[in-house]
Amino acid sequence: MTPVNSYRLAQDLTSAALLLALIIVAGCGFQLKGTTGDGNTQWDGLMLRLISVDPRSELTREVGRELTVMKIVLTEEIDAPTRLTLREEQFTQRNVSLTAQARAAEMELTLSVDFLLQQEETLPLEGTATVSRQMLNDPRNVVGKTEEMRLLREEMRRDLAAQIVRRVSRGFTQ
Repeated sequence: MTPVNSYRLAQDLTSAALLLALIIVAGCGFQLKGTTGDGNTQWDGLMLRLISVDPRSELTREVGRELTVMKIVLTEEIDAPTRLTLREEQFTQRNVSLTAQARAAEMELTLSVDFLLQQEETLPLEGTATVSRQMLNDPRNVVGKTEEMRLLREEMRRDLAAQIVRRVSRGFTQ
């Protein structure tokens, strides 16, 4: 076998293995996180009122966006059959380790919120969603630390909103 033929054979085998892997992954129902698929069509058009202690908060906006991605219609009607209530967002910061100068070297950030899903003729679903992150603290870089914490809180809110919608979507009935 010539080197060109063996190269083509290896290339064909690689292509066949890649195609087989794609077919297996597609066939098992794998779906990338955050993508929509046929799995949520049962909630298409579901009317939901999103109630929040702080209606203009970033978390409320993120939860609303996640619900809209699931094709749930947000309404302002007071007598909506389904209501999701978000309580006040709780943010805590805890020192995990200290430097030799007794300053925080590593911090744990935790963001949590209580929520309540109410539907007609079913028991309410109450829960708490929590997201935690660890962050290294450089006491010489105060500006960078502040910006990193802001970005982490944004990411944590997105994750928290996705977690709330996943948990609440299991509680929906139609």
